[in-house]
Amino acid sequence: MIADEFKRTLSRVREAIDSNSELSIFNSVPAGVSRRPELDAPEEYLDFLMVADGAIMGAVVILDRKSVVQAQKWISPGMVEVPEDPGSWFVVGKINENPVLINRQDGSIWAYPDMLTTWWESRRFERMADNLAEFVLRYGLGPDYLRITNSPESDEWWQLLRQLGYV
Repeated sequence: MIADEFKRTLSRVREAIDSNSELSIFNSVPAGVSRRPELDAPEEYLDFLMVADGAIMGAVVILDRKSVVQAQKWISPGMVEVPEDPGSWFVVGKINENPVLINRQDGSIWAYPDMLTTWWESRRFERMADNLAEFVLRYGLGPDYLRITNSPESDEWWQLLRQLGYV
């Protein structure tokens, strides 16, 4: 279940993006879907879609319901090495071009945080957060955005986060 505070945060970011035509060219937090999608996806992602149908937060992206189906090919045999059965994972987004995955058993979020190596060659596959909301708040809307994206402080998204008081 997505907490009310998290919903309010996404709503505030959506309003800030919508009020700035330049910022809205490359960023978005669209309104959620009206019905729970019929997807073979973790519950927390389905809950997220009810609040926001994906999110583009600078270099951090949570995929929308249409794109997420195609993204599952990133964990097909020969593509992404994960420490367990590929069926235990669900691609939920990306940081730059590196996929972000949810562990289907416990809802934890994992990624390839080495921005100097392409993800399929990376030796680092690490737990980033205990759940999707924590991931979004820390990396998409919070203090770890610059570190995980390797973006400069002049990054447009970072400047919005500063303006909103999130960093």
